Order: sequence, then structure tokens, then C-alpha cells
Amino acid sequence: MPDDEYDEYDDGDTGYKLEDIDEAIRDVERAVLRVEQAVKNKWTSFHWIGAFLIGFGLWSVPGDIWHAKWRYAMGNNVASDKVTVDDVPHDCAFFAAPLGAKYCHYERIVSVVQWATSQANAPIVSYDDGKTWTEFTPEPGVSVPRTPTVAEVHISWRKADD
Repeated sequence: MPDDEYDEYDDGDTGYKLEDIDEAIRDVERAVLRVEQAVKNKWTSFHWIGAFLIGFGLWSVPGDIWHAKWRYAMGNNVASDKVTVDDVPHDCAFFAAPLGAKYCHYERIVSVVQWATSQANAPIVSYDDGKTWTEFTPEPGVSVPRTPTVAEVHISWRKADD
């Protein structure tokens, strides 16, 4: 090797320049930092389980929000205490005893109670979304509206086979 290529040697025996050694050490440090960063960014089993549970929760929430008590109250212009929701029976659930598929599910049944005043000024009520009307006696001091108005909303469940 010509002497003019190397102006500084570490000990004179190796033939490597100190700048080359420094650059090699920096390369190793950069590689170690990349490995450390990859290890820090790795998802553990805990992360995957957490992501799955969050995903499952987000997947099931839209239906629950859409059929929430407050939505029926707002949609029918009644107070939320006039909306009753029965508990969903659990006997079709996979994890209900005995464990396994039950080949059934429950469908939501929404019934709206309407009331109004008939043409003869008698209070009338409908329990089937306004299809049929019958006369009733309201509680004292309660004024019945002239036009059909939703008085209550009731949500129940009907078992259906799969």
C-alpha cells in the first residue's frame, strides 16, 4: 500500500485508518439502534389480545347504539322513562349451559303505543302502531292530544330458530 493513502494509523501495524474504524463503529451503532427500535415496536401477545378485544367491542357497538333507549326516545319524541326495554334472554347464547350452539337467536320487537282523541272527543289508544284503536279512560288530570301521538315505546324479544 502506498503511504500517501493513509495519513493516520491507529498503531501502524493494521493498515486501517482511524476514520474507517470510527465509521464502522457508527455503522454498528446504527444497526443496533434499528434492532432496538424494531424490538420496541413489536406487538406482544398482550397487544394482539387487546387489539382483538377492542375490535370486537367496536364491531358489536353500532347495533347496540342504534337500538339504544335514548334513540327510541328521541325518534318517537317521548321521555326516556316512557321507553321500556326487556332484557335479552340468554338461553340462545353459545356460552349458556349447556355450552354450544343452540341454533336460535332473539329478534327485537318494537311496539309503539299511541293515543289521541277521536272525532267524538273520546280518548283512544292503539297498541299496534295505529292499526286499530280502542277507547280508554285516562288518569284524572291527563290531557289526551287531539292527533295521534306516541305515548310509550316497548321493546321485547321473540325467539327465532336458525
